[in-house]
Amino acid sequence: MVKNQETVKNGGISPKMIAVIGILMAAQAALGIFEIHTATIKISLSFIPVVIAARLYGGIGGALVAGFGDIIGCIVHPVGAWFPPITITYAVSGLIYGLMLHKKASLTRIFIAIGITQLLISLFVTTLWIAFLSYKNDMMFFEFYLTRIAMRIWQVLIMSAVQAAVIPPMLKALDKIKFIKSMN
Repeated sequence: MVKNQETVKNGGISPKMIAVIGILMAAQAALGIFEIHTATIKISLSFIPVVIAARLYGGIGGALVAGFGDIIGCIVHPVGAWFPPITITYAVSGLIYGLMLHKKASLTRIFIAIGITQLLISLFVTTLWIAFLSYKNDMMFFEFYLTRIAMRIWQVLIMSAVQAAVIPPMLKALDKIKFIKSMN
């Protein structure tokens, strides 16, 4: 029995990892309930468990928490209809955080991860899905998409600032208390 547990641990998936990822998924969904949500701006701290999972377990951990956390959040606190491409986009953001922050979370890597996830993924890809869901035939789709981008620029700038203010001290504190090492 001990030999099988070691194989599972050495294979990359341990019971502790599954439990921690599950807790972080629930935390991500719970934090999504307390978001500030208007017609054009959504401010949330639900990125925190995703970043923690990404730091702990890399891209796979970040993607799992972001993707499944979104699904759980849609069940617990639906804001609109669940749309799988948006969930996949969130998972890609978690993957990017994992690729950038797993081994080394320098300030440069943190800001690159925020830039990619917010300015590229959120502003352009998520906006594309939102435009797809809300498009009406009163104008050309590309024109409609560009107006949605213009509407979401403030949200992306605000969330970029929130993430830039929260992520570096959070990861520094987690490293200082050796949280990252104790969870692996």
